[in-house]
Amino acid sequence: MSTWLVITAIGIGSYAMRAVMLALVGIRPLPAGVDTAMRHLGPAAIAALTATMAFTRAGTVQPVPIAELAAIAVGFMTVRRTGNVLHAITVGLPTMWLITVILH
Repeated sequence: MSTWLVITAIGIGSYAMRAVMLALVGIRPLPAGVDTAMRHLGPAAIAALTATMAFTRAGTVQPVPIAELAAIAVGFMTVRRTGNVLHAITVGLPTMWLITVILH
């Protein structure tokens, strides 16, 4: 019984902390520095995920496979042209799948 009480208390506490942060951010405008940093957060996260996916295998640095390199290039060109990261994912992932199927 006490285990479920602890799990419930942790869940409520976690939810409360997140809700308070969202409520406080929604009331006031963010400072200019924070607002600028938030604009770069999405592209930075995508770049970090892409670099990790491309350059590491099982925790070691490896050469980039052709299919992934093509998908990265297509995704980069898509973002430069449209400015939308979702378009890059929508175009890049099928490119990787298609080239993987063709090469294997």
